[in-house]
Amino acid sequence: MVGWVFLRIYLDYKRVQRRRELTPAERDLAYSEAHRRSAERIYRLAIRMEGLLIKTCQFISSRADVAPPEYVSVLSRLQDRVPPRRYRDVRKQVERELGSPPEVLFARFDHRPIASASLAQVHRARTHSGDDVAVKVQYPGIERVVATDIRNVGLLVRILAWLEPDFDFRIVTDEVRRTVPRELDFRLEADSAERVARDMAYRQDVRVPAIYRELSARRVLTLEFIEGTKISDIDDLLAQGIDPNRVALIMTEAFCEQVLMHGFFHADPHPGNLLVQPGPVVVFLDFGLTKELGGEFRVNYARLTMAVMSQDHEAMAEAFRAIGFRTKRDDPESLIALGTAFFESSGPDRKAYLDAEVMPEVNERLSRILQANPVTEMPPDILLIFRVIGLMSGLQKRLDSRVNMVDTITPYAREQVSLAEETGWAAG
Repeated sequence: MVGWVFLRIYLDYKRVQRRRELTPAERDLAYSEAHRRSAERIYRLAIRMEGLLIKTCQFISSRADVAPPEYVSVLSRLQDRVPPRRYRDVRKQVERELGSPPEVLFARFDHRPIASASLAQVHRARTHSGDDVAVKVQYPGIERVVATDIRNVGLLVRILAWLEPDFDFRIVTDEVRRTVPRELDFRLEADSAERVARDMAYRQDVRVPAIYRELSARRVLTLEFIEGTKISDIDDLLAQGIDPNRVALIMTEAFCEQVLMHGFFHADPHPGNLLVQPGPVVVFLDFGLTKELGGEFRVNYARLTMAVMSQDHEAMAEAFRAIGFRTKRDDPESLIALGTAFFESSGPDRKAYLDAEVMPEVNERLSRILQANPVTEMPPDILLIFRVIGLMSGLQKRLDSRVNMVDTITPYAREQVSLAEETGWAAG
């Protein structure tokens, strides 16, 4: 089924490409219609197949900066409104994991979920001590679904790489194969949430729900219930007098700290996982996908960040090599082009998101350089960082962010490099 939908989408776009008689306006309309058809096909397939495909759709819908608006509109329905499972299945899963049914474990347990996502759904409940909590219950049998999805997606990516050599995403599927199974153990998610909460505890504008360990297990996670506005609901934020640009700055600073200073970060910041409270306060939810960075990698990534922000080409190439990038020829041009493309993609105003007006030119130049001297090795750790940068770029665009990325990121990178030099870390 997945292969058939993939083939229909591929052929649909090929038909548009071959219609040479179309005027530019007609071609734009034809592509828009193809985007809408493709997004609806993917949406229906994701609802039917569940698991990893829904997570992929959530990622696409979060990239308002680069994804066609038709994809964002259709697939955003999957961010936290996946059709839920029956309550009796949820009840059985809770009893299997915690030893008693919800009616015994909680003073109140709502049968209707407040959110349903790719791997689990969330029910509001109240503990016997009177605390309002959210209970995340993993779907029964989802482990088999995810394992099948990983195999299917891996096959499709290999086929795509054969059909279109310029679109080889096998390094991405390799990282998915390593990271997604960890999301199925909610005990690891509890550990991650508590670690980020400790790291960010001094900030009054960042919040992480507390974990109820005695009501949690491998497939059930109970945490503090926190109300807030979805970060992408701009109209609701404005109605409450919350400045979206301030929200964008808090989000950016929080991720700079997590990646560059603490070396442990929330790697899935799509709109369904971020709430905003008056203040403003940004609430981080769902720590199933996190990443820990080694000390040497973090220092070299900080050096790379500073080199990119200052457009120091020699330092840029050196830092790329230090974190594990390799090219076919030992020529720094491709590495410099990567760093330059990242810098230029935010446009002349140094926007916090990718500028759609400059992206075609940047991509065309980057593609030409990489074809001449392709990247042959890339560190796996960088993929989730790129994911976070991409998701944040999409959110920054929705928030109409005016955050200056150079001014915001550079102090964190400089502090990390200075600390490393003071404590004796050698340059990459």
